[in-house]
Amino acid sequence: MKKSVIVLMLVAAALLSISCGGKATQSSAGTKSAELRPVTFKLSNNQPDGNSTTIAVEWFAKEVNKRTNGRVTIEVHNNGTLGDAVSNLEQAQYGGMDFIKADLSVMTNFVKEFNALMMPYIYTDTEHFWAAHGGDVGMELLRGDLMTSKNLYGLTYYDAGTRCFYNTKRPIHTPADMKGMLVRVQQSELMMSMVEALGGQAVATAYSEVYSALQTGVVDAAENSIVNYDEQSHYEVAKYFTYDHHTRSADILVMSMAARAKLTEEELRIIDEVALESWEMQKKLWAENEEKSANLLKAAGVTLTELSPAEFAQFQNACKPIWYAYEGGKYKDLVDRILAAK
Repeated sequence: MKKSVIVLMLVAAALLSISCGGKATQSSAGTKSAELRPVTFKLSNNQPDGNSTTIAVEWFAKEVNKRTNGRVTIEVHNNGTLGDAVSNLEQAQYGGMDFIKADLSVMTNFVKEFNALMMPYIYTDTEHFWAAHGGDVGMELLRGDLMTSKNLYGLTYYDAGTRCFYNTKRPIHTPADMKGMLVRVQQSELMMSMVEALGGQAVATAYSEVYSALQTGVVDAAENSIVNYDEQSHYEVAKYFTYDHHTRSADILVMSMAARAKLTEEELRIIDEVALESWEMQKKLWAENEEKSANLLKAAGVTLTELSPAEFAQFQNACKPIWYAYEGGKYKDLVDRILAAK
């Protein structure tokens, strides 16, 4: 009797498989089994062709396809052709988008705790920055419950450079040199608080208007990575650049949980591993771009100012209160863990 029941169960399972078009059952975690046919995903990238991050995500897509023997195809769409990162991430929460390259500042709209990674002057150097992101704190934020509860999964970080001040007036060595300066910043409470703590006056201006604002004196200073400072030709109207590294910025590659549910455990393992490998590749490419920009700027007569440890400490001490007071001090524990990640 028992043998007959088992046979009937096996027959029923086979018929169910056929009725489902040959698709295997998928768990809610998407890690037990996958469709027998190949699957194709879309990756929305807001960076232009040839950008270091673009090169990294394109390599990621090709390598995933190769290591899954063609079962997983990821179509990369550059230049923001699929829309902005916020709308892409909102779509991903409901399965309407598969992969998104987003700025970490954008991610704070979904997981506010990412703000802790962006505190001004919290990192002493590049090694500290990557120790925090690649260690327990960064990886928990990237792939932990805070993300998955939003139906999102962080695959990797990418280097978006360090944001530094540049201005039209003089070299900046200490916060005293910034007193009274009109400084263009992003529309961000965190960035505005930083400028005010340093003695400047924050001015929120559209990024497309920064060049003319510096040229006409609407603002005295702005801040960005040295690569963007170079590529946007802001050095033509603001020839003083200071390596103060007030925020070390990361980009993030995100995958929707709906997309993960379509893959096997082995395919997910490949995607997760290749993503981290693309991180290492992109870091090297970004470093090369920074060196190239620095050399071009020196040739153009730009004054590049390096801060001594004592000078950096003055900026850091001015902004420390922000770390613990921002949004009512809700990031205190994360801040302490980031400081210890060395």
